[in-house]
Amino acid sequence: MAQVLDLDGPDLEWREVVMPAGSGPVRLVRLHAAGAASVSLVRFPAGWSRQATGHYPCAEEFVVLDGLISVSGTDFTAGTYAYLPPGTPRTASAAGPDGCLAVAWFSGPPAWRDGLPDGDAPRALRLPVTEALRAEDGGTRAAGYASASDVPAPGCDVEVLSLPARTWAYGPAVPDLPGPLFVRSWPAS
Repeated sequence: MAQVLDLDGPDLEWREVVMPAGSGPVRLVRLHAAGAASVSLVRFPAGWSRQATGHYPCAEEFVVLDGLISVSGTDFTAGTYAYLPPGTPRTASAAGPDGCLAVAWFSGPPAWRDGLPDGDAPRALRLPVTEALRAEDGGTRAAGYASASDVPAPGCDVEVLSLPARTWAYGPAVPDLPGPLFVRSWPAS
């Protein structure tokens, strides 16, 4: 049975975290971690910023639920998906006037490194969530869409983000939640 969390619920265990080079703390709920990879619900307060230039050595993906966050001059608003490959430069990042609430995935430890990465710098990808979930073959599976009838790969659990229900779930099966669903496989715990 999947554990389902209301992302607006009063029972979430928020903690304050200072992001490297940030203007102040953000609030964070760790949703899941496996090895060095993790997923968190992050609330950036209005006025939060990071003026330093730097990068993470791991990939980051996020879906903005509310508000706006600007990273290196690109605005990510509610309903957008972002993929930042390892080494993507980040400059002049800031939360919007109402702050930002996002679900963020890191493929490894988010160890901030000052300055630009060596070599060619990758670029961030910004898409509406519905576009990120659209399969190239015209279906709805390539980038993570699923339904409750889908079965995870052997030896994997699934993490499910339902945007309409504003819920996040984790377990051995895709729960019956309204879509679109953003689904990610994890090694079974």
